[in-house]
Amino acid sequence: MPFAAVTYVRLEGRDRAEGEKLLREALIPMLKAQPGFRAARFLRSQDGNTGVGAVTFDTEGNAKAGLDAMTTNRPPEAPPIESTAIYEVIVEA
Repeated sequence: MPFAAVTYVRLEGRDRAEGEKLLREALIPMLKAQPGFRAARFLRSQDGNTGVGAVTFDTEGNAKAGLDAMTTNRPPEAPPIESTAIYEVIVEA
C-alpha cells in the first residue's frame, strides 16, 4: 500500500517563478532520488498564500524517510513549513 508525505508551506510574499524554479531544480530531483518515490504533486492556493506538496512513496517507511529529507535538507530560500503529515493512500485513479 502506498503512502504520501504531505507538507503545507507558507508562500505569502514569495515570488512564484522563483518558487517553481526551486521545485524544478532542487526539490523534485532530490525527491525522485529517494527510495520508493512514485509521484509528486505541488499545489498553490488561488490567493497564492499557501502551498501543499503531496509526494507518494511505495511504503510507509519510505514516505517517512522522504518527509524527513524534505524537512531537513531544505534550501534556505525554501518557504517555511507550516505542518506535515503521512497519509495512507487508499485509492488512486
